Amino acid sequence: MAKILVVFYSLTGNTKFIAEQIREQFNADIEEIKPKKDLNPDSGSKYLWGGMKATMKKKPKLEDIIYNPLDYELLIIGTPVWAWTISPPIRSYCTKFDLKDKKIALWTCSEGDGIKAMKRFREFMKSTNIIGEYRFIHPLSIELETAKEQVISWVKELMRKLE
Repeated sequence: MAKILVVFYSLTGNTKFIAEQIREQFNADIEEIKPKKDLNPDSGSKYLWGGMKATMKKKPKLEDIIYNPLDYELLIIGTPVWAWTISPPIRSYCTKFDLKDKKIALWTCSEGDGIKAMKRFREFMKSTNIIGEYRFIHPLSIELETAKEQVISWVKELMRKLE
C-alpha cells in the first residue's frame, strides 16, 4: 500500500473528525496543522477574524511540522472553509513545501455546499497531481455513522485510483 499522510487544520473539530476517519481507513500517518497563534473556537468573532485572514490570503506561522510530506506517495489535505476559501494555516502549510506534481487528495468541511471553496482549493494546488476531492458538509451536525460512511466511500474511490 502507498505511504499516505493525512494533513489537516481544524478549529471547531469537524475537519479533525474527518481526518481521523480517513487515517483509520488508510492506516496513514496524520499531521494536525497548528498556527502559533490560533483563533478562539468559542469566540463569536472567529468568523470575522478568520474570514478576513482567509480573504487576505494570510499565511500564519505554524507550530513545528512532524512529518515531511515529500516522504509520502499521497497527501490527503483537509481544511475548513472560511469565507469561501481555504483556511490560512493550510495555505501556510502548502506553501512551505514544494508539492509540485505530488499526488494529492483534497477535502473541505463547510456549513454550505463548499463548491466555490473547493474550486479555489484546486486552483491553489494546481501544480500538484490532484487525484480526488470531497466536500463534507458539517459532519459533526449529522449522524456520525453517515459521515463515516461518506469517508469510507471516498477512501474506496481514492484506493482505486492508487492501484
